This record gives sequence, structure tokens and C-alpha cells, in this order.
Amino acid sequence: MPIRFALFALFVCFIWGVNFAVMKIGLEQLDPYLFGLIRFAIVLVCLLPWLKILPGSMFKLFVLGNFIGGFQFALVFLGMDLTNHVSAMSVVVQMNIPITLILAHFFLSEKMSYWRSGGVVVSFIGVLIITLEPAILEEGSAVLVILAATILYSLGVILMRKMTAIPVFQTQAWVSFYSVPVFLLMTLIFEENHISQIENLDIVGISMVLYTSILSTIVGYGGMNYLLRRYPVTLISPSMVSVPVFATISAVIFLDEVITLKFIAGAAVTLSGLGIIHYRDWQLKRRSKVIANEGC
Repeated sequence: MPIRFALFALFVCFIWGVNFAVMKIGLEQLDPYLFGLIRFAIVLVCLLPWLKILPGSMFKLFVLGNFIGGFQFALVFLGMDLTNHVSAMSVVVQMNIPITLILAHFFLSEKMSYWRSGGVVVSFIGVLIITLEPAILEEGSAVLVILAATILYSLGVILMRKMTAIPVFQTQAWVSFYSVPVFLLMTLIFEENHISQIENLDIVGISMVLYTSILSTIVGYGGMNYLLRRYPVTLISPSMVSVPVFATISAVIFLDEVITLKFIAGAAVTLSGLGIIHYRDWQLKRRSKVIANEGC
């Protein structure tokens, strides 16, 4: 992968890492489903020029819109609202990497080597260490909600790999289109005082909504969607190892989170597992280049 795309992937990971703290701050002023509704409504308005009917692809876009849009983000916002440990949730979210690799093995024929399988196991052990932290155990429901959201996102990633013919912004536009009614229905059923919450938004709340809408969704998910269309899942997913690092730094700075030794140990084990996956992919690609050069 060219260095410019590697740096862009890192930039997307930075946006997503900081977004964990941004969402938590925004949820202090808005209920989770109302937050999601405003977020995707803004994205939909920005991407209206790309909202065009694509014959033969509308059902896939509907499924994708619910996997990585409405239902996935409904769970994300709910989980973030339930937790007081943003850094821990950011590590749990990284389970999308091994889950995506497992799904890619079965649905995309992207084989998992012993190295990748070992990295997956190590990653899961790391998350287990984190979730056994007493404070995190008390938020078991938040962990399960975030994990469910992660599984939906991984399914969406697999589907995106089979939709390379659809332009990135068109995909994002339809994801937003299908997400808005999901959040509208859920906020009307489960939440109250919608108008007063919006009226009471201050500059911080507005900034948080715009960050999640423009940077995290359009730039972040649009950018990752673009990269996934150009490169294998097994090459892109490991780059997300940096997301919990950025998330933890932002949680400490903006949310005054206290990082425990058990969290550091669990995060280190998880990142090591993801590092094993990434290193093996890099090693294999380097070896294939050497063989190709020798052949020349």
C-alpha cells in the first residue's frame, strides 16, 4: 500500500479515536438516539447530490445502511451513553479487526494463516483482561452492546468488499438515508424533550455533533470505505490498531479518565495480537516483492 494511503488510514484512525471522547461529551447534552438522528441528518443533507438510484444495488445498500449505519450506530451511541470508560470501549471496538478477518476467511476466501489466527486469539485474550477489570465488569451491558455493534460493522465491511462498483459518497449517502428513519423511530419511542435538548445545545454540543457528522462519518467512514475498495480487508483492518491509542489519549485529556495497570496490560495484549496480524501481512507482502524482483 502506497505511503500516502497508509498515512490517510492513520488520519482516519486519529479521527475515530478522538471521536470516542467527542461522542461522550456530546451525549452530555443529547440523548443517544437523538444524537444519532441529528448526525445522520446532517450527513444526508451534505451528500444529497450523491443520493441516486442504483439499479441492482438497492437491496445491498439497504442491508449495508442498517449494518454500518442505523442499527450499528444505535448500539454505539447506546453503549457510549451507558459507559464511563471510553478508553476501554475503544479497545472492545477493535474486535472488529479479528471478527472481520474471520468473516473474510469464510465469505471472501481471504485465508487466515496460523499467524493471523494466533493474533486473533491474543486479541480476544487482551479484551478479556480489560473486561475483567472490576469497574468494567459493572458496565457489562455496555461492553455487550458495543461488541454487538462491532459485529454489525464487521458484516458491513464484508459487504462493502463486494460493492466496489458503487462510488464511496453514493454509498455513504444511502447509508445515511436508511439510518435517519431508524434513529427517528427510536428517539420518538424511547426519548423525550427533543426540542428542548436541541434548543439548549451550546457551542460545545454543536461542535461535537459536527465533528461526528463531518469528520467521523463523511471523512472517516467515507475514507475507510474508499480504502477497503482498493485494498484487501486483511491489509486495511490492522491499521486500526492505533484507534484505541488515540481514544485513550483523548479520554485522559478531555474526560479525565484514570488508566489502570490492568487496562494497560489488556490493551497491550490486544494491540500485540493486532500487531501480529499486521506484521505477518507485511512480511508476506515483502517476501512476494522480493520474489518478484528476483524473477525480473
